[in-house]
Amino acid sequence: MKTSASRSLLAALLCLGIGTGAAPIAHAQSGTNLSLGAGSDGSSKASGTSYGSVLDGNMGTWWSPGGATGRVSVKWASATTVATAVIREPAGYEGRIGTWNLVNNDTGQVLASGSGARTISFAPVSLTKINFEITGSSATPAVAEFETYAASASPSGSISLSAAASGTSANLNWTVDGITVSGQQIYRDTDPDPAGRVRIANGITGTSYTDSGLASGTYYYWVKATDSSGTVYNSNAASVSIQSSGGGSALQACRTLVNDPNVNWRESPVLTTDQQIVSCLADSLGGPMGFGYKATGGYDPDGGSQLVVITKSGSVSPEQQILTAISSPDYKWIVFDKRDFSAATDIAMYRLGCSNAAVLAALDNATQAECLSPPLWCANHGVSSSACDNTFFNVKLNDSSLSAIKIPMIDSNTTIDGRGSNATFLFSGFALGADSSGTPTHTTRNVIITNNRFVGVGHVEDHNLDPDMTRSTGASHDIWIHQNTFENTGDSAYDIKVGAHSITVSFNKLLNVKRASLHGSSDSRTINEQITTTIHNNLYVTTDAHYGEAAYNGLRRVPLLRRGQSHMFNNVFYGYRKDLLSIRVGGRIAFEDNMFLNNVDNSKGDDMAYWLANMIRDYTGGSIRVTGSYVWGANGNCQAQGSAGDLNFAFGTTPDMFAGYDLLSRELIAANRFPAGMDLARYAFATAGKGGMTPYVSPETAGRAAIIAAAPASCQ
Repeated sequence: MKTSASRSLLAALLCLGIGTGAAPIAHAQSGTNLSLGAGSDGSSKASGTSYGSVLDGNMGTWWSPGGATGRVSVKWASATTVATAVIREPAGYEGRIGTWNLVNNDTGQVLASGSGARTISFAPVSLTKINFEITGSSATPAVAEFETYAASASPSGSISLSAAASGTSANLNWTVDGITVSGQQIYRDTDPDPAGRVRIANGITGTSYTDSGLASGTYYYWVKATDSSGTVYNSNAASVSIQSSGGGSALQACRTLVNDPNVNWRESPVLTTDQQIVSCLADSLGGPMGFGYKATGGYDPDGGSQLVVITKSGSVSPEQQILTAISSPDYKWIVFDKRDFSAATDIAMYRLGCSNAAVLAALDNATQAECLSPPLWCANHGVSSSACDNTFFNVKLNDSSLSAIKIPMIDSNTTIDGRGSNATFLFSGFALGADSSGTPTHTTRNVIITNNRFVGVGHVEDHNLDPDMTRSTGASHDIWIHQNTFENTGDSAYDIKVGAHSITVSFNKLLNVKRASLHGSSDSRTINEQITTTIHNNLYVTTDAHYGEAAYNGLRRVPLLRRGQSHMFNNVFYGYRKDLLSIRVGGRIAFEDNMFLNNVDNSKGDDMAYWLANMIRDYTGGSIRVTGSYVWGANGNCQAQGSAGDLNFAFGTTPDMFAGYDLLSRELIAANRFPAGMDLARYAFATAGKGGMTPYVSPETAGRAAIIAAAPASCQ
């Protein structure tokens, strides 16, 4: 395991795949760019892009095809000699271009073939038009510049890497030829395919590196170097085989602690301090990308991390233990005792108010024991088990005056981590921050909520207790809501209100959540202009049993957005028939590479024409850009059938939200984004929600191919 000085939260943010092969060697290029002043055309262009953008000398504008493949060309009025082409991708789109051909349009001759954006040299040729034909991509591709030059590119540099095993370490050594190195990085994987490889070190100087604390197995390594001009070079892959007992390895001890149900949180013989255990939990979880990239939750890099283990066996209830832990800004990483919570256990934060006289009176003068146990109350009050939850929570407790049972607030620097437990939050969850009539009264920062299950008690909208599962408010920021499951709720899975911002929502599963997320709760609150969310790789499922219900005709909260902005990509929706979004009062949404699956055998008789007309239509109060997003008919197991319907369009002006991201997020997104299709769906089926496989934001991921191969057969 890496030392605290090189703490792997940063490395975990960098679980970088690079497409279908090692990044090709690029070269510096001098001379006149012949594309400047030339003409251009192509096969298709996505909304909001232009062929001319590839030859305007501006990396901030680009062409993108209407799908995963396409052609863009540079042309001249008279024959021009060309020997080099340079393809450059815009920021946020790096790594998407897969296979390509460079073609002399005059003769049809293929001048070069390859993969990835790069410098391409070939024998000088005189022509009037040259085509760059993208034949494969990892996501909707884009070309910012298609430069052409009369001279061949300068000679390439190279990196030669060797690796040797020493105990539980891999010793790497390499030589660099013909490169003036300005930066070096080390990558690792468990197979020789660089797709899905993990960056384990950055800012390396010299030509050697030792990767320590490895478990038994075979590992592959790469060195990636950058020169002063930004040109990128990759080494060969070098492998080592490690034979290790694993007992004394901090890395292996962390894997055991996280994954072995028989090793409780304070039982590791190697990781014995709170700081070591929390560092392990943070490292293995990985880190957020996008607007919420700063969130580290309860991990304090300066050594002040506290591990809080919630138990059932003591005199203090789990709910009270949680409330105590979340009520201060000290760094706290909250987990649940693996043995105490090995069986399914409900945690209900409303129970904190069960000694309150008004609450007991609302329950027909219930005893405290009846308040704590809805089944007991129902049995004693003649309410059937099928009607119990609805009667108890949605009838008797549907009263805004019962402040004792409203959702509690999480203070700063907190993680609630449900890994290793079988606990469920029943009825309601947590507020992050607080407000009064649209004015922040408490701002919470730096929170992670991960691997928890939240289950509501039906689809009552606008419940008077506002029992949201997570509600970020009061200008709270730096929040990561990751790999949770939300089920059977009327309102919020993740509401964003009163100027909360810098939030990432990733790899969650929402099952029969009627209105997933409100972004801004009033048209008049200008503070909501600062809302920023990144919503990616989530799985939203409305089952066939609910598809035809009229109440689901207006979901319109994925999200309902006022004033702020949201970047949504690689989300998968099943059973969403109309009005997915509602954009009001100048809200902006970038909706990229998302997919919809709808059962062709449905109770409403909906077909592709209906979905195309109704899926995304409530946006006239703001702006939206939809790219790479499609709808498919599907069977009851969420498997696509037939051809996709194209949802892509643009309305108004939507900013490039990548500009608000850190460099590591842009690299991670570009390297791991999927085009809409069944590989994306299978990845979501496998990774979304509590108990899902570890996704690419963690260095402990099994990799794209393994995850897709292990995906369940259905999203339901």
